[in-house]
Amino acid sequence: MYKFLGNVKLAIKAIWGKKIRSFLTMLGVIIGVFSIVLLIGIGEGVKDEVTGQIEGLGSNIIMVMPGSMGGGPMASSGSFSLEDMNTIKTVEGIEYAVPMAIVPLPIALTKPVAPSELDQSQLASLAESSESEGLISQARQQIVAIGSTHDMENAFKNSEMASGEHSGRIFNEEEYNNASKVATLRSGAVEILFPDTSTEDIVGQTIYIGKEPFTIIGAEEPVDSESFLDGGSVSNMVFIPMSTLEELTDSIDISQFVVTIKDVETVDIVKEDIRQALLETREGVEDFSITTQEEILSMFDQILSVLTTMLGGIAAISLLVGGIGVMNIMLVSVTERTYEIGLRKAIGASDNDVLIQFLMEAIFLTFLGGTIGVVLAFGGAAIMDTQFGFAPTINLQTVSLAYSFTALVGIVFGVAPAVRASKLDPIKALRYE
Repeated sequence: MYKFLGNVKLAIKAIWGKKIRSFLTMLGVIIGVFSIVLLIGIGEGVKDEVTGQIEGLGSNIIMVMPGSMGGGPMASSGSFSLEDMNTIKTVEGIEYAVPMAIVPLPIALTKPVAPSELDQSQLASLAESSESEGLISQARQQIVAIGSTHDMENAFKNSEMASGEHSGRIFNEEEYNNASKVATLRSGAVEILFPDTSTEDIVGQTIYIGKEPFTIIGAEEPVDSESFLDGGSVSNMVFIPMSTLEELTDSIDISQFVVTIKDVETVDIVKEDIRQALLETREGVEDFSITTQEEILSMFDQILSVLTTMLGGIAAISLLVGGIGVMNIMLVSVTERTYEIGLRKAIGASDNDVLIQFLMEAIFLTFLGGTIGVVLAFGGAAIMDTQFGFAPTINLQTVSLAYSFTALVGIVFGVAPAVRASKLDPIKALRYE
């Protein structure tokens, strides 16, 4: 044990004696470990975000979609009808069956005017006006209107849809039955239509869906710490009563149903009952998909696990490159210290003593580089959390994996130089200049 500790001290002394070269040798390892820890952390963070959002819907939720799930809920082929909604509602054990029908109409702050309805002077005036510029920009297909029923407020009671005095509310049963022209805006739609405007001032204003005016009765409060996954098209939505949608369009294409189950324990049973009920009305043709929260989580978990593994594998390549750099410098070090090795052997050091000394140098270089890389990864995660509102998940398992891989690299790439040093003939080594 005493000899082993002595070899360790010699290894540390040799590293400390050439600080600049040791740091440059560790640089490849630092970059490799930093990349592994941060990229795996990003993958795990995305997985946690997705899992949290899906679980936030509630464990008693079933999604019914036409076609396959390959393109996501809104990209599924085909559509449902109101008859399908009535069929689903007959299944025992269902609390709510909420349809989601996409409104094929543009959304704007001002009433759209067809060019054919204007004369030349009006067209010229409109083209030059700021109102025209706003109309054109707001008519972009960035926002989608969704028609649904008044049950969505209860079905989505675990969702992040804002409510309260300043943010308003979702339309109620009376407004649904009366086909009222009212709308509730999600955060993405709020930011596009009313940038830098408080939700308190938005409620009560008017937007146009097609050529029809809708009074805003609710607006989701944008949150600075909002998940990056809850942006884009996911939150660029405006909810209106589906009864109103029936009056605006000739037909209704329901893109999906969100079904709430009364008892979580019966989710699988109700899922199969829904399937059988829809098959009966479709003459046995299964042109739809029914998924539970558990199945959605499993699907995302598999996809994100593969992506995380790929990210970690790509980052591991840089660590291997760093290991080659360690081996190269250690071979140079053996050549430079040939006389020192010969002198140690001449006064009694064994081959194993020399081998351990140089092997420990390689391991210490990679271990120290790995430690710096882990610290930098935590720093990078903190910066991402501050600047982008997304914090990679760096756990003990990821850090342990990085250290284990680092130790392996140190041993594998340190063996060759260590063996070469241990096999030197002491007589020839002492004559080396």
